[in-house]
Amino acid sequence: MNTTTIYTVSTGNYKYGAFALINSIRSFGLTNPIVVGTEAHLPELDNIDGVTQIVFNSDWNGVNLKSVLILTHPSDNFIFFDADIVVTHADFIPELERLLVSNKFIACIDGIVSQHEYRRSYWAEIYPFTNGNISEHSWYYNSGFFAGVFSQHKQILEDWKEISNKHLDPKAYLFDNPKLPMADQDTLNAILQTLPLNSLVTIQMPDWRAINIHEHPFYHIGNFRPHAFLHCTGKNKPWNITAIPPKSPNAYDDLWYAYLFKNNTPVKSNFKLSYLQRQWFERSLLSRIIIKLKS
Repeated sequence: MNTTTIYTVSTGNYKYGAFALINSIRSFGLTNPIVVGTEAHLPELDNIDGVTQIVFNSDWNGVNLKSVLILTHPSDNFIFFDADIVVTHADFIPELERLLVSNKFIACIDGIVSQHEYRRSYWAEIYPFTNGNISEHSWYYNSGFFAGVFSQHKQILEDWKEISNKHLDPKAYLFDNPKLPMADQDTLNAILQTLPLNSLVTIQMPDWRAINIHEHPFYHIGNFRPHAFLHCTGKNKPWNITAIPPKSPNAYDDLWYAYLFKNNTPVKSNFKLSYLQRQWFERSLLSRIIIKLKS
């Protein structure tokens, strides 16, 4: 019996990412409850076993609604995935559930930000340390994935909501505040840098993969081979393509296409692709010729 609830936030066309995320989770036989925060009712999710959609009564940008969704619809244990993620390893979510028994917050390392890096001083202004004033952390955490125990980590979620509301325009997207260019991700880092290192468990590359990051400084062999999940970081989302791009599909494009059009269980979608777009996803000879002509 799976007792940990999985959350995601889907606004606008990100619903097509959320559908692929759900199908990727279910493809491994995982039956965890899934809660999808949306800006409007999604008929594609009606009558899908174990999937609940919550329609926000808010004009906040979806990136600032992650903590809101979990706080307003709590579960004993929670896992959050951005809607542009697909899970790629059957053992990842069961392993997270095992780790959550330790009552530690689970975070995702994106890169290195040294202990004395200047932006940490601003983070400390908006979220002061309670003991000392130097962070133990040398990492920058990605807010696209995290997990925790609600009774232990409710305060993190509440503080995240509060400082995001205070120091960001909750209706805006990334790069609106020059001191917090990554918006919700920076405010989450402001909180996490104050926590003792032994209160966290982290996952780093290559155990997860960001599509627009091609090199990283971490040890190159992970436990989840080839990785636990793929995150379609950056602006280029496969549901937004309007013509054949001048390069081949990436690993996320391939899996998104598979989970939306081939292994599309339990969520079916009415997403339409043109003949040429479908040829691109299929990596056909015709698409390769067009890509070569464009390059």
